[in-house]
Amino acid sequence: MKQKPKYIGIDVGGTKILLQAFDGRLNVLAEKKVKTDVRHGREGFIEQLYSLIDEFFDKSVKGIGIAVPGIVDQKTGALVHAPHIPVGKNLRLRALLKNRYKVPIHADHDINAFLADESHKPTLKKFKNLLAVMVGTGLGGAAIVDGKMMYGANGYAGEFGHIVIDKSGKLKTLEQNTSGYYREKYPELKKELIANLGIGLAGLNLIFNPDAIVLGGSVYINHAADKKKELASIIAKHSLAGKSPKLYDAGSETSVAKGAVRLLLKE
Repeated sequence: MKQKPKYIGIDVGGTKILLQAFDGRLNVLAEKKVKTDVRHGREGFIEQLYSLIDEFFDKSVKGIGIAVPGIVDQKTGALVHAPHIPVGKNLRLRALLKNRYKVPIHADHDINAFLADESHKPTLKKFKNLLAVMVGTGLGGAAIVDGKMMYGANGYAGEFGHIVIDKSGKLKTLEQNTSGYYREKYPELKKELIANLGIGLAGLNLIFNPDAIVLGGSVYINHAADKKKELASIIAKHSLAGKSPKLYDAGSETSVAKGAVRLLLKE
């Protein structure tokens, strides 16, 4: 009997790696979560990845999607820079996996994969222009423009946290004025989260003119999720025609691993 096609999705984080196996309709068949090996550098990370995939890989696997917390060059499939995993620069991620497993491989930024899966939710799938803004320890983002994930020339599209919103003081970027790391270091920022985030979102609205913005991350959930009306008002005040895109909270069931497979299947 012919085996039905299967796909593997991998969500790599600084503290954990989650692998999920999916059927052709992207239903989860099996999964495993392990702590990320940060002790043995690049070689240790690669060997851990191989070991995890080997547990689930067989002839029915038709492709692997992998999402990582870093910049991936979509032309080469190399992980250019990932500050939270110990692999150095320019890890040939796609080539290494393709050479070993001989199936199509898609490697991508984790927030791109998040948005790829989130965009299939019933409330969002009607939209062709979407942004994701995740405010946690840092601030990251992703953009779908006219139905396609936006990567830019070198894979850096979506690095919204590095936009300068105040060039006069110590804290210049959107990430520095909103994220958890800087909020702990500079307690005075805790009073200014909504104003700073609203200004940043207004700038993104002017650049992308999205149908909707998906908001998530621990800082947003704990300190701003109940203030969407205020955020929308700030965005509208600083946007043309006084309009704000729809603001949605990120779904708790969104799968980064599944999003990586969705991006694989779009290639």
